[in-house]
Amino acid sequence: MEFYIKKISHSNGENIDLSQIPMMMRRKLSPAGKIALSTILQCYDGDDVRLTYASRYGELERVVKLIKQEHEENEISPIGFSFSVHNSTIGLFSLLNKIHSPYNSISAGENSFCSGLLDAAMNKVKTLFCYAESVDRFESISMLIDYDGQGEHVRIIPNSQNLEPNNFTEFIKGGRYICTLYIMERVND
Repeated sequence: MEFYIKKISHSNGENIDLSQIPMMMRRKLSPAGKIALSTILQCYDGDDVRLTYASRYGELERVVKLIKQEHEENEISPIGFSFSVHNSTIGLFSLLNKIHSPYNSISAGENSFCSGLLDAAMNKVKTLFCYAESVDRFESISMLIDYDGQGEHVRIIPNSQNLEPNNFTEFIKGGRYICTLYIMERVND
């Protein structure tokens, strides 16, 4: 499977720019939502694209808060609940940008990133992919992928040799990304 990466953005929680998000919405975002939207906005080109969001834990901080609230106050905030679902970040992004294309929200444990990226690549259309975590670390990676022949040409091949997985930042640094399912490498045109 081959595709092109048109834009890529990576953040560990630094340099978060949410100036394009209305202030009232910004205030409602969790740390995971803020970092995710920051990288998404750096990759979004204004087109109506497919969306894929991946996160191992989603809005876990909000869920824990809601459980405590229900236990202590015997009620749950409707606003808190609406932002606690796994896909709330990508849903908010699609609403703000009037994107009407379908989107997927992936949670696959430790394979959430590689499963989400594979899902995005399998769309075979221009797709904005985002992965975000905030439980054991702050991190978000977003990329705009397409099949139009423009951008960084990459391919995904099966990891049939069972090579040891690495972090996607190795790909960003110029290497290749290895996960349990596949290997993503640059194609030398």
